[in-house]
Amino acid sequence: MKVICIHPRLAGYSSHHFNEAHEFMEEFDGRGKEFVLLVNVQAPAQIVAELKAHAVLDDPTFRMEWSFEERSRRFLEMLHKTIDRRLRADDCVLITVSTQLEAHALTRWLQELPRRKKPWIVILFLSDRWNRSGRDEYERQIAELRKVNAAIASLTPDDAHRVIFLTLTDLLAEELSELLGTRVDVAPMPQAYGAPRPYRSATRGSLPRVAILGGTRREKGSYLIPDIVRACRSHVEVEFLVHLTNNTLTAEEAERLALIAGEPHVTVISQPMTLPEYYAALGSADIALFPYEVIPYRKRVSGVFAEAVAFGKPVVATRGTWMATQIESGRAAGTIIEDLQPDSIARAIARCVADLESLQQSAQDLSASWRRTSSLSAFVDFMEAQIASRAEHQKPSRWSWWPR
Repeated sequence: MKVICIHPRLAGYSSHHFNEAHEFMEEFDGRGKEFVLLVNVQAPAQIVAELKAHAVLDDPTFRMEWSFEERSRRFLEMLHKTIDRRLRADDCVLITVSTQLEAHALTRWLQELPRRKKPWIVILFLSDRWNRSGRDEYERQIAELRKVNAAIASLTPDDAHRVIFLTLTDLLAEELSELLGTRVDVAPMPQAYGAPRPYRSATRGSLPRVAILGGTRREKGSYLIPDIVRACRSHVEVEFLVHLTNNTLTAEEAERLALIAGEPHVTVISQPMTLPEYYAALGSADIALFPYEVIPYRKRVSGVFAEAVAFGKPVVATRGTWMATQIESGRAAGTIIEDLQPDSIARAIARCVADLESLQQSAQDLSASWRRTSSLSAFVDFMEAQIASRAEHQKPSRWSWWPR
């Protein structure tokens, strides 16, 4: 079985896409499986070379000047153009960044393929985008999901068996199963962590270091960071390490955020980081902070959070998010932010610092279990088991030829 991974939005280093693709490449190589990675046509030559990828994909997903049908048609044509000639029966086509647009196009594509080319298709939904932006946006996206539902319902039983829908949280799996009219399973996070790093703890005379890593977005509370830094001065002495590569902040918000570089006890990283640089930054922290908004992260995981837990770091996260649930359930060690007021965030950081030694020990104890159960290797194991199980059920009975 060959694995063909489509990453239409992989065009740089500044998101989780590069790290994930790099680790998938190594994981499948270690399993002796051929891995073909298709990325965005805008991906720099250096990234294409590092990932041994093919820069052939466009991304019409968020081209909202086009209708859903037009965007799906364009994605469908791209699938035929870039994958058909590479495809053998029972290969696996994998997408780990799916929205309803990609799911719709992939379902239609499977219908159009000849029997000798039918692959397994693994579609991973990461988030519930339709719940984030008010009633009008909800209704628009729900109408699109109804079209995916109809496309799935039109598949033959054999074709429907070949499409494996996955997500990463129970809440999202429950909602998607209802919306799509088909089973959506909860898979382990496809997260790679690198080797465990030497443990860093604040030394005598130094301040505990609070890291805020990953691209800056409004939904991650990034616009609050200047006020968080200042609020901490009234509650706790810490230093901050902040990654400032902007994803979705307005120009005004990004400009205001950049000014923290001049604040005392603040270090900023203003460029995309390589994997070793990122791991070094995370490893240098005592605490990882996640002042994330609740609605976008109630049913959605965070890769940066998972990496912090895997590195044995105490974490501070907003009540009501998936991250806070991990703390409450005992899978991660840290403290919970009661609301997204800067003073509340500062108080949660102060509670973490006050109990830092105990929380660090708990975080270290939990890291091995997290790495084992919430990892890219565990995801691939789950995916392969799903395919093997469905393939076994698709086999005709050994007596099916016997005349009746």
